[in-house]
Amino acid sequence: KRKAIYTLFPQAVPNKPVIDSSNCLYFTKGKCRVCEKNCSLKAINFKQRDSLVEEKVGAIIVATGFDLMNKAEISECGYGKYKDVIDSLQVERLLAPAGPTEGIPYRPSDGKIPKEVVFIQCVGSRDPEHYYPYCSKICCMYTVKQAMLYKHAVPDGQAYVFYMDIRCNGKGYEEFLQRGIEEDRILYLRGRVSKIFKDGDKIKVWGADTLTGRKIEISADLVVLAMAMVPSKGAKKLADKLRLATDDYGFLTEAHPKLRPVESLTAGYFLAGAAQA
Repeated sequence: KRKAIYTLFPQAVPNKPVIDSSNCLYFTKGKCRVCEKNCSLKAINFKQRDSLVEEKVGAIIVATGFDLMNKAEISECGYGKYKDVIDSLQVERLLAPAGPTEGIPYRPSDGKIPKEVVFIQCVGSRDPEHYYPYCSKICCMYTVKQAMLYKHAVPDGQAYVFYMDIRCNGKGYEEFLQRGIEEDRILYLRGRVSKIFKDGDKIKVWGADTLTGRKIEISADLVVLAMAMVPSKGAKKLADKLRLATDDYGFLTEAHPKLRPVESLTAGYFLAGAAQA
């Protein structure tokens, strides 16, 4: 449960605590104010109100971010059914030094350190028959990073990555991938996962290696799903307000993919990050 005073998230900018009026006794019952009396910095201000700020600027950068697809759509992967099947954002939080476990990826089910972790890419993306036809673009690289961070936290562990194709389309990306494979011994398996199910305290993963034609069976302690990216909540509303064009899925579209890749069709508006597909 959220406390009356909290920080939005560890990397918030500005990184300052705020009062949640729905959980603060002063706002809900008109009494208390104990925090105000005990704050040596005199930082508590109950009279502060929301205000509108108007600025004149030369350009606007639209960086609306992204959400992950609805997990309920991927029931066959065991998400929500098995505690030790998590998504990429959850493992990112577990591996973060400033996270709740200080970078140690404890299993959600029993708090043990996983010795075998399976990362599955393209969950819901590049799948026009069932989910989304587009590539989410960033999954290949953040999966390498997460697998490397896992190996640094658990040197005697083993990381597996099931993939369709590896798309290293940035400067230094291919070298980063090779570093993960060669130095951290991440095992890449080209092929789709056919079944995920519980087997005792393990998560059994069945798949196929299409390069060798062999069936793969892994008894994993933790499974991480790189789910398809979708536009963030509110992105469409903002796009309509700014009169920016979007594609069929709600991502903002650039003026030209090669000649003007970060410009919108509306002068003065520029696109950044996952606002674009």
